[in-house]
Formats: sequence, structure tokens, C-alpha cells
Amino acid sequence: MIEEKKNLSISGSGTAPGGCYEDVRINGSGKIHGDLICSSIDINGSGRIGGDAKAARVMISGSGVIEKQLIAESITINGTCRAEGNVSGEHIQINGRAKVLGSVHGENVRAAGILSVGGDLEGEEIVSEGPLTVGGLCSAERIDITLSGHTSRIKEIGCGTLTVHRRFAPALFGQLFNAFSSKKLVVDSIEGDEIYLEDTEAKVVRGNHVTIGPGCSIGRVTYKTDYKKDEKAVVQSAVKE
Repeated sequence: MIEEKKNLSISGSGTAPGGCYEDVRINGSGKIHGDLICSSIDINGSGRIGGDAKAARVMISGSGVIEKQLIAESITINGTCRAEGNVSGEHIQINGRAKVLGSVHGENVRAAGILSVGGDLEGEEIVSEGPLTVGGLCSAERIDITLSGHTSRIKEIGCGTLTVHRRFAPALFGQLFNAFSSKKLVVDSIEGDEIYLEDTEAKVVRGNHVTIGPGCSIGRVTYKTDYKKDEKAVVQSAVKE
């Protein structure tokens, strides 16, 4: 006889043991001691999981802390989340603020809020519309970064297609917005097939088709097929392989 898994709900302030559950919901202030395996995790208040967390679906609309690794098919962060280990999932959506001390592995990673990764960020597709910090390698078949108001910092980028572009404000507020925003990408090295950059500072850029757009400051460009540079960009040297 298969034992039916129970739901776990913390509405006020409380603690619960880790283990296997069906649905886990924290609406108040709650801590789960040990590893957690379940179908879904919903944190609307303040929740802390004192071990690994594994679930099919994770939704954090309040404040969540994962003391070890987080593994889920779908991860959505609308509030704030701190993961002290690695994070992996098929679909990862950051609408609020997420800080991962380890690495992030996801098929589809989308960050409309603030994402900080201490290690590597890997995926099939990575789309960032807010400040992005990656302490190691950011790699994907397609990477699209929209710069908006803050500096993004990435150690290395490896990709098939990379697009880095500035976000334009409406014409009426454009001059004021651009005057007070310091938005750029700072990266040590970039390597890919199709590369288009705006407002990017990089020591080395290597690619097949490379376009250096306005606002860029690049040390060295190495390209195989074609290379274009905007008149408002600075490139110290460009060499065809």
C-alpha cells in the first residue's frame, strides 16, 4: 500500500521537520529543519529551508532562504531568495531579487529583476532585463542582456549568440533618463559565434560575426568572418584570424 504524502502548512510562526511532503506552504515565518522533498513549495511570508530543497514547482513571493541546493522543474522568484548552494531547474524566472552563492543551471533562465550568481550561470537560453552579476562563466546557446540603470558584471561569457543592448526610455524622458543612469556590462572575456554589443567594457572579444556598437570600450577583438564597429565605440585592436 502506497502511503499518501501529507501537506505542510505554516501560517504563523513555527518550525517543521524536513522530509517528504505533497505541498508545502509558508505564509508566516517558518523554518524547515533538514532536507525537503515535495511536489510544490510556496513561500509568501518568510521561509527558511535548512537543507536541500527538491520540488516540481517553487514559488517564492515573500522572502526565502535555502541553506543548501535548490532543484526544481519550475522556479519563480517574485520576492527575494538566497540560495547558499547550487540552483538547477528547467524554467527559472526571477522577477524580484535572487542571490545564489553557488552556480545556476537551467534550460530557460529569465531575469526581469536582480540576479547575482557566485559561480557559473548555464542554460540553453538566458534572458536578462535587470542587473546581472556572474562570478564565473555565463554560457548558453542564446544570451540576451538588456542594460537598465545599473552595471552588470560577468567574469566570462561563452555562447552561440550574444546580444547586449541598452534600454531606451520614451522620447519625452529619454535625455533625463540617460543622464542619470549608469548602465553598462563589464566582462573580462567574450567568446561566441554571433556577437552584438552596446555599452560593454571587455578585455577580449572573440567571435565569428562581431559587431561593436555604441558605448563600448574593448581591448582586443578577434574575428573570423566579419567585424563592424560603431563610430561611438572604442576598440584598441581588431584582428582577423
